[in-house]
Amino acid sequence: MQVIDSTLYLGKVAVPATPTAMRNAVAREIDSMSIATRVWYALLSAGLAIGAVCALLALPPGWEVMGTSPSAEWGMLIVGYVFFAIMTSGLCLASSLGTVFGIERFLPFEKRHAVLALLSLTTAFGVIALELAYPIRMVFGAVLVIAPSSPMWWMGVFYGAYLVVLIVEVWTLFTPHPIIHKYACTAAAGIGVCAPTTLGAVFGVLAAKPFWFGVFTPVLMVASAFVGGVALLGIVFWAVNRYKLDAWPVSGLALGSVRILLAGGLIVVAALIARQVADGLTSSVPDLRPSTVALVAGPLAPLFWGGRVALGLVAPLAILALPRFRTPAFTGLAAILSLAGIFIDRTLFVVAGELVPRTTMAGTVAYPYVHYWPSPVEIGILVGAAAFMAMVYSLVERYVPMGEGDVHVFWPWPWLKHHDDHDHDAAPASAPAGAAAGGAGAADLATADLAAADLGLAEAAPARAPDESATVPAQASSADGQEAR
Repeated sequence: MQVIDSTLYLGKVAVPATPTAMRNAVAREIDSMSIATRVWYALLSAGLAIGAVCALLALPPGWEVMGTSPSAEWGMLIVGYVFFAIMTSGLCLASSLGTVFGIERFLPFEKRHAVLALLSLTTAFGVIALELAYPIRMVFGAVLVIAPSSPMWWMGVFYGAYLVVLIVEVWTLFTPHPIIHKYACTAAAGIGVCAPTTLGAVFGVLAAKPFWFGVFTPVLMVASAFVGGVALLGIVFWAVNRYKLDAWPVSGLALGSVRILLAGGLIVVAALIARQVADGLTSSVPDLRPSTVALVAGPLAPLFWGGRVALGLVAPLAILALPRFRTPAFTGLAAILSLAGIFIDRTLFVVAGELVPRTTMAGTVAYPYVHYWPSPVEIGILVGAAAFMAMVYSLVERYVPMGEGDVHVFWPWPWLKHHDDHDHDAAPASAPAGAAAGGAGAADLATADLAAADLGLAEAAPARAPDESATVPAQASSADGQEAR
């Protein structure tokens, strides 16, 4: 680290070291941006400003700025926390197919999933901190008051560990620590199942809220997490393809993978929602049927049928099923609709569980339904949270190299060994060394071309040799190259 001519050099990174130099660097950077990019950053800055003001209004104790009440104690901030938290798990679950199990078509998810997952979990923590007012108590409680019988305690433990694991994973993505990276990816995949399960259990053990209670609540939470994470990856890789960002030639492969995973996840979620509605309408459990009726034929019905079912399930499944819509633009549209459907679903889940009044002793005097409407402060905080995540990721995408790195080290799964042997035998005698050693690290060119053709992206996978993203050890590459020659 050294300072030369008002510039701080941190390795290969040059950072302006004085206020004047910083101001001049920012001005030059803004001048180099296109109009669309400037508008994008301006909108995100406005969203951050709105979120900051609303967060400040939510901090002072005693200020009644939320739309919650004793009858509806969990509002949109709980919805926002659940949405961002489960999306973290979905990102890791989708990427683990490449990072842990070594399936080549999912390798393009690696860097972007880790950055997005870390940002999503950080955003979730920020939202829940504003909801709890005294979040530091939860930190001390998880450490000093051990309660293994409490799902909320386990939720704090898993998500706290999740944050540490994601930080390590992102660090090892940009530094040469492949073994640590392997263990971090594996741990992230495991916690990616446990964390949303315990979050679902926080709702599922509440017998006083029959709409939430039950073993299927954690299952639906994990399925929703998977769809949310895959949908976000679909949106990101649409942007990668549209604006030709780092590693854009593999975006065709990535979007083809998104189509497969998103279709499967949506079918599972649709089945679980159908089971939930059918069970609620036929159940004899007190208050479960009224809550379900409120969802499908009451005040929540327009949002459920129009937003959750039509836009969040039917429309994206139709787009994914029809061959004429297998293009990057329509895949991105299906991802956007799916992600919006997950947010609507989590909103309906939280609100429907509190909509039916219990007793006047609990402070509930509304009839037939409890009144809840999110306040401007709640909406502003969620807008700021989304803007924060989008802003930081946009800056990372612009200034950090997001191409595939030489960090793919997998467990010795049987199918990987078989695949490596098959590639070795199939390599032509005239193939270059990199092609002969095509292992789990580099995206298979034939697969990429097929995925690009499936998406109408013939130009997205031009003939090329694998780059430095191949993760086969250098010695193996050299040996295979000598044999090929």
